[in-house]
Amino acid sequence: MLDTDADICRRVWVRCDACGPDASCGPCSQSRICDRHWCYLLGIEGRRLFVQCRDCHGRWWHDTGFGVGDRPARLDEVPAPTGVSAPAR
Repeated sequence: MLDTDADICRRVWVRCDACGPDASCGPCSQSRICDRHWCYLLGIEGRRLFVQCRDCHGRWWHDTGFGVGDRPARLDEVPAPTGVSAPAR
């Protein structure tokens, strides 16, 4: 059954493990975007996508492997300059 959040305007090109890749599809075999083999994008959490296959209607979380979460911890912490006092409020 198609998820209620499924919208053709929100698509991702992620391979469904249940349906498998279509070896006869020219664009897919060349790692290009095609008009047939895409999934519905249902949600996003950081670098993970919640998707649904348009053919078998299977749903799963797909980890993109990049994006939010790849930055080292405490990267935004900048030490205060030495010898400078904080401005008065």
